[in-house]
Amino acid sequence: MCASTIRALALSLLCVSLSACGPETPPVDLPIFVSEGSRAPIDAFVSFLPEQIDAGVRAANDPIAAMTASTEGTTRIALVVEPARCEGCFRLERTAAGFVVRGDAPLGIQYGLAALLEGMGVRFLHPQRTFVPTTLADPDASIFDRDEEPEVALRGLQLHILHPIEPYWDVWEPSEENLEESEQMLHWLVVNRANYVTWPGLEDIQINPERREAVLAHQRAIVEHAHLRGLRVGLGIQIFGRSNLQKAYDLVDTGDDPAVAIPANLELLGSVPYDAINLAFGEFFAADNDAFIHAVELAYDSVQAVWPGALVTGTVHVGNFEDTRITYEGQEMLYYFLVQYAERPIRPWVHTVMYYGLWGDAGGAYNHDEFDEHRAFLLERLNAGEDVGYHPETAYWVAFDINVPTYLPLYIRARWDDLDRIRDARTTTDLEDHIVFSSGWEWGYWQNDWAVLRMSWRSPERYEDLVHDMLAPLPDGPAAADAITALADVQQDALIDHHLAAYLAGQDATFELGYSLGFWSQPRRPSIAELHAMTTEERATFSTEVVDRLATLAADTRAILLDVEDLPGVATDPFLAELRDGIAIDVARAEYAHALWSAVVQSSEGGDATAMEAAFAAALADAEAIVARRHAALFDPDPDELLGDRLRNGLLYDYGYLRDADLLCFWNRERIQYAREFQGAMTGVPACVL
Repeated sequence: MCASTIRALALSLLCVSLSACGPETPPVDLPIFVSEGSRAPIDAFVSFLPEQIDAGVRAANDPIAAMTASTEGTTRIALVVEPARCEGCFRLERTAAGFVVRGDAPLGIQYGLAALLEGMGVRFLHPQRTFVPTTLADPDASIFDRDEEPEVALRGLQLHILHPIEPYWDVWEPSEENLEESEQMLHWLVVNRANYVTWPGLEDIQINPERREAVLAHQRAIVEHAHLRGLRVGLGIQIFGRSNLQKAYDLVDTGDDPAVAIPANLELLGSVPYDAINLAFGEFFAADNDAFIHAVELAYDSVQAVWPGALVTGTVHVGNFEDTRITYEGQEMLYYFLVQYAERPIRPWVHTVMYYGLWGDAGGAYNHDEFDEHRAFLLERLNAGEDVGYHPETAYWVAFDINVPTYLPLYIRARWDDLDRIRDARTTTDLEDHIVFSSGWEWGYWQNDWAVLRMSWRSPERYEDLVHDMLAPLPDGPAAADAITALADVQQDALIDHHLAAYLAGQDATFELGYSLGFWSQPRRPSIAELHAMTTEERATFSTEVVDRLATLAADTRAILLDVEDLPGVATDPFLAELRDGIAIDVARAEYAHALWSAVVQSSEGGDATAMEAAFAAALADAEAIVARRHAALFDPDPDELLGDRLRNGLLYDYGYLRDADLLCFWNRERIQYAREFQGAMTGVPACVL
């Protein structure tokens, strides 16, 4: 009898004795034993692991006994379901036969399995790219024999598909390929300890019944897979069409009877078993106080009629403008705070924007010097034992960060700082929800979401510890982590403390139009024409407070870049190569901004700006080379969807979210504005939008 036949017979007898196997499967290096009743989510888990891990699922009535009896592979894992553990809780143990993961199902055993693999050096970094070391490490003893449980009950992301980002295609464009990519994304959420995901609905399915049926069928398949993995799924819906600026799914248009329109529009979505509905109220425009409260209550009741027991949340947005400030019951407030007066159990989600947080300067974003009202509201509810969630951002897009492009690990520091301060300030209850607005993953922005998901599970004493854990197994990972945190600290000082955010950001035509109408989103800066019109004294102050500090920012960032470029791993590791490109584009952007605004000052004073004009032209040339290199190595498998122009989609923006980064549109817009102001150029100024 040949050796392979003997082995097959032995495996067959083992399967019969342990009720472990169906038809014979090829041997693997890392068998994972789990009960048949809990096998399905683990099968899905393993299907998304890179081939280098060589894992396989083995069903067994007694996973520990099966692991102990097995001779398959070199590393064996038993998953033991213990329903009494809290949702997502787990414990890792080491035995002579292998490793044991104890947890509830389906989340606890998946979280524990992910944690064990991370102990071996695996990192689930980008949604489409996992880091696997050449050899799996022996886990450190510190990860064993400790009960793990989450600090925040509801943890996850709002995938902001009103922007043309990666998940738009995954969740809103029906196809088998997009369904598979959505499942890959859900897997990434699970292994990074999320238990919730949501995205906005889009209005295209309200006006096109055929498309509606296709999209809802696609959504049902996604939600079914999410439920298999233990994730809850929400859908964002805007109540008032009047403030619907981005083709969101809304419930009441001007002239509609809310009592008819709200139930009808929700019933259209009823075939998808969503777990939660997030009510949004738009931006910049307010509704009548009583009409607002009535509509919110009607929406809640209608949601319960379609999805009984669903969680209903309401976004407390920002926007400190005349049209959004109201007085209700003698209290002056932003109208978004009216959600607290609805006589329904609606959970407010307190929102902040960009990398600004609940504490400290808000840079004038949405005309806020700081988000003190939002902070006070959140803490007041926490300390009164009332439900409340926090809903900040890890990217803003539009014309602010990722599509300029700039790389901003400042987001990681800011999000950690918020959670740390909330934890210190609350006296009664823990934060219930931490659901973060996500708007793109390339150019290192996956780092922001990875870090936020992990700090929602357990926030470390220092944000630097989180970044080090993220990159620890990578070649030169500790040095790369030091570079990221050093850059975040430099950005905190320059962009927030010294108000330079607007000079690294771009400004598109809609921003300038909104500013002329009296409202804006991003931090403001003077236009080139406005600076030209200033007095000599005003320009001198500008030079000291802006131009000189931009020079410091450029120099500090270049010093960090030089350290990263010297790391050997940059040449071989795609994550470190992306980090190098991200810091390099930050250097180019800071040098460009310094040279441009210095040239504006010099030209306005009648001086010779030739050297500065050459400097910002050189920085632009550097940026073109960096962008070309990075966009040839994007992590997403469908780069054309991220870079393309005039794509068919259901969004206000019919292009990929990296289109303007690819074109360096915001840079060229500023260059042309300078040329028109000082060099007599007649070139048209690109809008960099639509």
